Amino acid sequence: MTLDVLQKEMVAAMKNKDKARKDTISALIGAIKKTAIDEKCKENIPEELVDRIILKEKKTVQEMIDTCPADRVETLEEYTQRMKVIDEFA
Repeated sequence: MTLDVLQKEMVAAMKNKDKARKDTISALIGAIKKTAIDEKCKENIPEELVDRIILKEKKTVQEMIDTCPADRVETLEEYTQRMKVIDEFA
């Protein structure tokens, strides 16, 4: 997975007015760029880094789903929606 593919998907989500998808992809891109800066490869972000961050975010969202109280239906739904979007790229 490359950063360009994610950015194109985010633009498509914006055009389709899919806010949840856009927000999830935007968060992924932000995490990837932050890590790239930390690892001093901002100009040439390798696919390995993108894949690693996507898997890390997937693990984080899974933990949020696992620890979310069952009575918080809206929050759980939001996390589940995020997981579906991240699964497309993982």
